[in-house]
Amino acid sequence: MRSAAPRLRCALAVLLASACLAPACKGRGSRAPEPGAATSTMGRWSAWRDLSPLVEVARSHASKPTIAGLEQASALLRKGQPRAAERALAALQDAEGRDWIAAARGDLAALYFTVCIRGVAWRIPEKASESSARTLDFDEKTKVGVGDLAVEPLLSALDQAVETKVPALQVQARIARARVTAYVSRCAPNDDVARLAQAIVKADLAQLAAEGHLTPDLAYLWGGIQLSEFSGSAAKPFLLQARDAGFDDPSLAYLLAVIALEQRDLDQADAYAREALAVFEKAGDPEQEAQVRFIQGEIARAREDLPAARKAYEAALARAPDHGAALLALARLLLDAEGERAATVAIGKYLQALLGTGPLGAEAAARAAAELERLVILISEPALGLVCRAALLDAIDSEPEPLRRGIRYFYASTLDIRLGEFQAARGHAVLARDELAEAGGEPPVDVGELLRNLESFD
Repeated sequence: MRSAAPRLRCALAVLLASACLAPACKGRGSRAPEPGAATSTMGRWSAWRDLSPLVEVARSHASKPTIAGLEQASALLRKGQPRAAERALAALQDAEGRDWIAAARGDLAALYFTVCIRGVAWRIPEKASESSARTLDFDEKTKVGVGDLAVEPLLSALDQAVETKVPALQVQARIARARVTAYVSRCAPNDDVARLAQAIVKADLAQLAAEGHLTPDLAYLWGGIQLSEFSGSAAKPFLLQARDAGFDDPSLAYLLAVIALEQRDLDQADAYAREALAVFEKAGDPEQEAQVRFIQGEIARAREDLPAARKAYEAALARAPDHGAALLALARLLLDAEGERAATVAIGKYLQALLGTGPLGAEAAARAAAELERLVILISEPALGLVCRAALLDAIDSEPEPLRRGIRYFYASTLDIRLGEFQAARGHAVLARDELAEAGGEPPVDVGELLRNLESFD
């Protein structure tokens, strides 16, 4: 049986990208945890919603006015008034206990902001919502409001607080900074800031984990990084730690299902997947529902229940037609059971849905090219490369739209290269160039670069 690991990693990457933090690619930055490193979290997740764990620690270390300000903000959060709580804390940002206030503002902002405006400001609502949805708004026309929280000064205040000589405050400031930079890494004003934020959050999480100071949400994030960079065995203790402390992110059960599947605990994987599916169905989130359906397909395939696997993969594609991992899993299944033509037809249906019919606009063409790029990158087996190429070229001469033909020829050429067929790659690249030139406008792919790269194989 072929390993599901590449497809699982793809599914995990998509899921984590939609969660609080998209973990970095494998490489330097964090270390694998020691066995049993995860123990218990700092506070219950429900308690952190009104900053109670922070307030409790501050009572033994901060001044009376600072404690009073923190308690006031906590009381406002219990009433569901995050913006009023932020205003109460902002009034004390230059007072004696400013470092404690910075930690509280960082926690509050990360827990409650609903809109990130171009990576420079966060909008905190007047009333708390049960939804955890965050909007990333990079529209230049969106104005930063008077009550919006500027991100850079917040991070500067947290950096200062982390350098304090009070160990308890250091921990609280590091917790807040990890939370804030986790979101900054996803919504930053530029790539340099995003990379810096990602480095900071990983370093802070590593230190908090080593000290046993992870909060429920940060245990979840750290577990996600361990799963992405190391293994399910490294991640599982932290994810269970988050779960035991009441952290209720819907993707938590999904990640535990992925780990159970990798460890071949199929009954447990199925139980976690069912739990995650119920949550995503209730939330009306088709993309994440497709992720779970895909995992259910992998579980069924591991059980050698091929009809159930096919049903699950098809259900994933019905919810998210651009789910490349599910498509390739279905194609592999069909290739083994029914032959090359059946697999080619399955991928052909995906391409038809992706590329559509009739005139292809520039925006739709760019989106289709990006999806095809992701699909091609996922292909690791020559047999699937052959099938995908066949689907791209199938009945291409009857396609009336030159832009659509050009995109098909371009990605057929990239698959030729993957298959080591360089003469065919040059031929398809030239055809792509000619078709895109006939289409006119700015092409969604760089055929010139492809042809230059092919010259190196002469």
